[in-house]
Amino acid sequence: MPKIISADTPDIEFRTRSVKGVSLFVSEDAVASMTDHADKGYLENKEIMGLLMGHIMKDEEGMYVKATDAVTSGLDADEASVRFREEDLEGLFESIDRCEGNAVVGWYHSHLGIGCYLSDVDIRTHTGIFGDEIGFAIVIDPSDSTFAAFSCGRNGPQKVQMVILT
Repeated sequence: MPKIISADTPDIEFRTRSVKGVSLFVSEDAVASMTDHADKGYLENKEIMGLLMGHIMKDEEGMYVKATDAVTSGLDADEASVRFREEDLEGLFESIDRCEGNAVVGWYHSHLGIGCYLSDVDIRTHTGIFGDEIGFAIVIDPSDSTFAAFSCGRNGPQKVQMVILT
């Protein structure tokens, strides 16, 4: 039976974060999945994208995220744009069902040779998915092996610190 991920915030566990002041923790496996995906796209001169699955938690500092998986599906992509192919969305949902996490906690995509930032389109995409709720965007530029994490809350796009969990 498929797991249902709704628009409602899932139960939020209270657990003190391992590094004070950091709101995004990403598993090493998720980072490897994202960077491998970006490298493959770079070889084909195509941007890539996917979703970050994980858990939303809270502690005395507020809410934070532990991203445990990165999932994707077939993409319509070229060197400057990317989107999920409609005919592959069912496969994306099946990938989500197999994840450890109970929430979509972010998304990732690549920029080819132009650096890590959120474009106007990226900001619209992000706010369309997350509004001003907790959610993160990771941008990867495989041309120089860089990546950066962002949030887009009420104050607009902000670069955030990310801890990679081993």
